[in-house]
Amino acid sequence: MTKVFIVLFVALISMRASAQPTQTYSHGDPSPEEQLMLEMINRARANPTEEGIRLMDTDDASVQQAYSFWQINKSATKQAFTTYAQRPPLAFHPALMTAAAAHSKDMDDNNFQGHTSSNGDDLGDRYAKVSYASMGTYGENVAAYSESVWYGHCGLNVDWGEENQIQLGHRTNIMNISNYLFTEIGIGIIKNNQGLQTSHVGPYVITQDFGLRSVRYITGVVYNDKNSNGFYDIGEGLGGVSVKPNRGTYYAVTSTSGGYAIPFTGSGSVVVTASEGGLSAPVVKTVDFNGENLKVDFIPASQGPGNVTLRLPANSATGRPLDVTLEWASAAMADSYEYQVATTQNFAANSIVATGTPSGTSASVILALCNTKHYWRVRGVNSVGNGQWSAPFTFTTGGKLPTSTTATSPKGAQSADNTGSVRFSWSAATDATQYHLRVKNSTSPFAVVFEDSLVSGTTTNVSVTSIGAGSFTWEVRAKNSCGNGGWSTPAAFTLTVTSVAEFKESGWELHVTPHPVTNASVFEVTAPNAEMVSLALVDMSGSTSDLGMHRIDAGRTIIPVELINNVSPGIYVLTVKSNSAVVSRLTLVIP
Repeated sequence: MTKVFIVLFVALISMRASAQPTQTYSHGDPSPEEQLMLEMINRARANPTEEGIRLMDTDDASVQQAYSFWQINKSATKQAFTTYAQRPPLAFHPALMTAAAAHSKDMDDNNFQGHTSSNGDDLGDRYAKVSYASMGTYGENVAAYSESVWYGHCGLNVDWGEENQIQLGHRTNIMNISNYLFTEIGIGIIKNNQGLQTSHVGPYVITQDFGLRSVRYITGVVYNDKNSNGFYDIGEGLGGVSVKPNRGTYYAVTSTSGGYAIPFTGSGSVVVTASEGGLSAPVVKTVDFNGENLKVDFIPASQGPGNVTLRLPANSATGRPLDVTLEWASAAMADSYEYQVATTQNFAANSIVATGTPSGTSASVILALCNTKHYWRVRGVNSVGNGQWSAPFTFTTGGKLPTSTTATSPKGAQSADNTGSVRFSWSAATDATQYHLRVKNSTSPFAVVFEDSLVSGTTTNVSVTSIGAGSFTWEVRAKNSCGNGGWSTPAAFTLTVTSVAEFKESGWELHVTPHPVTNASVFEVTAPNAEMVSLALVDMSGSTSDLGMHRIDAGRTIIPVELINNVSPGIYVLTVKSNSAVVSRLTLVIP
C-alpha cells in the first residue's frame, strides 16, 4: 500500500563547511534487517536495470509463488526497470526511523495493514509528531505480511497486487520514477513469527517512510564481507567505526548494524576515512561530491579479528559457582571465539582447566576446584587467523566441603534371603550432593567387599549377593564438587543369608540357613503332609548325588547339613521329590 502527500512547507538547513569535522551526526540505530532493506533500495536506485533482473529471476520460492498468484508479467517488469533513471541513495533520518518504527508497532499491536494509524492519524500527523517537515513531497510504503526482508523488498518494488500494478505507488516511492526525488528514509521492521497462518500480520511487518529536505549526505555502510558476495548481509555490519570527511562540519560513528550518514555541503573532491571500531587500519576513499546524496561504503581488506572486551564475571569477582558463565563483547571481524580458563596467570598448558570455541559471545563452563583463583581470556577467530588474546580477568570460586554423616542402619544381627537386599541408611550431610558407601569384612583380611561412590540420597539397597553372609563393618562419607567429607564412624553388622527356593509346589517350602553353606547351615523343609521324600544334589555338569530318603513331618522339618559335608565346593541345585515328582528346588553355593 502507498500514499504520496503534497505539502506546502519547505524546511531549509544551512551548513557551514569547516576545515575538520567537529560534530557527530547520528542517523539512529537501525537493526540489521532495516539496514539490509536500505541497502536493497539503494542498490535498486543505483542500477534499476540490474535490479529488475534480480527481482524477476530470484530463486526465492515464496516470491516466485507470489508472482504467479498476482500474475506478474516478468518480461514487462524487467523492461520497465530498464527505463528508470538512476537515483541518488537515500539516507536514514532519525525522525523518520522513529515514525516508521512506531507505525510498524501499531500495525503489529492492532493487527492491521494500512496508512491510517489505529488512533486515526494519517502520515502527515505521524510526521508532525516526530517534528519532520518534508519539502513538498513525502510518502509511505507498508508491507505487513512479508515472509522476509527480501520478500518485502520484492513485493513493494514489483508492486504486486491488481490495483498496485496499475498505480505503481510503492515502486514510485522507492525508485522515484515521477518528478520528485526523495533524499531521506526511515524503515521500521518488526519480526513477530506470525502471519496469515495465524490470522495476524507478519512474520515481518515493514514500514518505509520517505522524505525530502535540503540536506544532502555522504552515506553508506561499513561491513565485513564474510561471504564475499560484494553486498551487505545481516551480521556483517561493523559498528563503532568512525567515518570522517576531510572537511565539513559533521562526521559519523557507524551504528550497531554498520550504517552511517553525514550531512555535507559543497562540492568537489572529498577524502573520507573509516577508522577505529575494530578496524586494524584506517580505510581511506577519495570521492567527488556533486550536491546530491553520495554512497560511500567501506569493506575492509581481509584482516584478523579485533580485540575482545571481557564482561562477566567481573574482574576479581569472588564466590563464583563452579558452573560459571563467561560473557564478552563481540569483536569486529570475528566469526567465532576461543576462550581459556586457567589456574595460573601465564596460562601454562598444565594449568588450563577449560577451553572452547563458541560462535557467540558467551560460554558455560563447569569447573572442578572450589575456593580457587581462576584466570580467563578470549580472542576472536576468523578465516584470516586468530586475534589477540584479551587482557585476562580473574575470579575466585566459592564452595566448601560437606559435613560428616552418621551411619544409621544396618547394625547388629541382620538376615535376608539370597534374592533380597540389605538397606543402608545414614544422616544427611550439609552441602552434600552425593555419598560414598563402602562395606568391609570385619575380620582379616579387612577387604572391601562392596562400595558405591555415586549414591544420590541417604539410603540405598545393596543386593545380598553383592555382600554375602558374614560379619562386616560399613562407613559412608558425603561428596560435592569441592571434594569428600570425612568417613562416618564404622558400624558393624552380621548378615545371615537364607537361600530361597526358585521352584515350589503349593504347600512346599525349602530354605538353607545360613547361605552360602557352612557347617552351621541347616535345610528347612515345609510340607503340607507328613511323608517320605528324597533329596538329591545336581552339579553344573548335570551329575546327581543321591542324598537319601527322609521322613518329613507336616509343617517344618530340619535336616542336618552333614549330608553334603563331603561335597566339593561349587554351585549345585538341591531338589526335593515326593512320589518321584520334584516339589521344590533351590541353588546352593558350597564354598
